Amino acid sequence: MRDLRQKVLDDSNEVKRLAARIPGYGGYLQKEMRRDADKLLRNYLARQLRAQNKRLGNVSAKLASAGNLPAIGELEQATMKLQTIVDKVKTASYGYAGLFDAVTVQDKALDALYNFDNNLLASVEAIAQAITGLADAVTAKEGLATAIAGLHTALDQVAATWEERADVILNT
Repeated sequence: MRDLRQKVLDDSNEVKRLAARIPGYGGYLQKEMRRDADKLLRNYLARQLRAQNKRLGNVSAKLASAGNLPAIGELEQATMKLQTIVDKVKTASYGYAGLFDAVTVQDKALDALYNFDNNLLASVEAIAQAITGLADAVTAKEGLATAIAGLHTALDQVAATWEERADVILNT
């Protein structure tokens, strides 16, 4: 995927480019562009996660039609975990700190935040693979417990990684 920081920069108009030359304002504008890029990236990440949540719903529907009620309960827990992750990604802070906030966000912290969020795209693939394994287990009617456990593990890892996001700002 293309670096969204460059896209935000490319989309800026001539007035913004001229204003960026004003001493002091240019740094502010660059910081806003970094925040916008991170917000775009997080929105993309949330859409990808929602797509996986929809796939999980389809697998759950297959289990329901097969009458496998115990597995549906476990999948419902996985669905709630995934929805919680989606909600956290959508509503996460994008590195704004006002003049008098206890923690001010530096430019390198904004870059680290963007890189952290960008690296989370790999976690979407891990979730997708776990859901594919689950769908295969439902079709084969074997290995379902292992596939569900694998999905929970993938979701727990993504949730734990996401919780480290605040540390990126505080430790940069």
